[in-house]
Amino acid sequence: MELCTQLNYVRSLSAGKAYFYYLSKSGEMCPLEIDRTRLRAPKGGYAEAYKGGKFVEKNVAPQDLAYSNPQFIEECYVKPGVDDIYCAFPLRIRSNSLTPDTCSDNEVRSKLSLLAKTYEELNGYQELALRYAKNILLGTWLWRNRECRKLSIEVTTSDSQTLIVENVTRLSWYGHWDEASAECLEKLTAYLTRALSDPTEYFHMDVKAKIGVGWGDEVYPSQEFLDSREDGVPTKQLATVELLNGRETVAFHGQKVGAALQSIDDWWHEEADKPLRVNEYGADREYVIARRHVSHGNDFYQLLRNTENWIETMTDSQTIPNDVHFIMSVLIKGGLFNCSKAK
Repeated sequence: MELCTQLNYVRSLSAGKAYFYYLSKSGEMCPLEIDRTRLRAPKGGYAEAYKGGKFVEKNVAPQDLAYSNPQFIEECYVKPGVDDIYCAFPLRIRSNSLTPDTCSDNEVRSKLSLLAKTYEELNGYQELALRYAKNILLGTWLWRNRECRKLSIEVTTSDSQTLIVENVTRLSWYGHWDEASAECLEKLTAYLTRALSDPTEYFHMDVKAKIGVGWGDEVYPSQEFLDSREDGVPTKQLATVELLNGRETVAFHGQKVGAALQSIDDWWHEEADKPLRVNEYGADREYVIARRHVSHGNDFYQLLRNTENWIETMTDSQTIPNDVHFIMSVLIKGGLFNCSKAK
């Protein structure tokens, strides 16, 4: 199957902004506010004393490297007296991977729809749902804030289920889950399986983490991307949202939450030791490398070209190859998958 010039899938998982807060003694939601700090940071970068990549020394005096590097940044810390903070976000789930949103070739649309139908009939969405559920219940979306004194996750689904996992920091992606946590994982997996494959109903959930902290602990929300520096403006700015009382609290961008939920691709190698964020070329930011480079033949576009073969393989064997799990995870992520026009 050749790709067409217009092919688009709308994402199936839509995470909202995740907002931090703590509760007052009266139960009122209070913001985690930003601190603006001016620092005198020491100079320690390679470029301060060397140029190029071959240790060519710059002509700098000894005292030059002892001068401070003034910085103006934003930070966030837990107020003394606060033992627990919260971080919460909403998640909408739609079955948008069942068929393309835009497709300029009816034959391509038909084949991709058949791929999803065959995948659904073999219960493939359950495997993806399990992985998304793990990231939700593990608090992967908290990023550095997951390193805390105590952590519990509460999920309330649109069918009025409330799932609570305690002592989350003792759980891991590949490790053993205790009976109570495994039961919550099973229920959330079943819910997400339905949500990803049933176009007749609107599915959503609210996810909340209770984070045990120390007084004065640093909190790590999203940072804003700055195009340029301005005098009197912090060079590091944190993302915020406004609470109902009009006060701003730090937050995660929805894209950062979504990136954590999408970290499920450990099909990139038979000996893969970690799940990557779903990406057409298997981008591994930790090692700055594409695990699904085109030279390996396992990138999304080369795999998608074999759609007819995948359908035939699944129909004949009644099993799902890992490459198909990856294809469907990319379609759930959504995006533009156009083929360039011939010139």
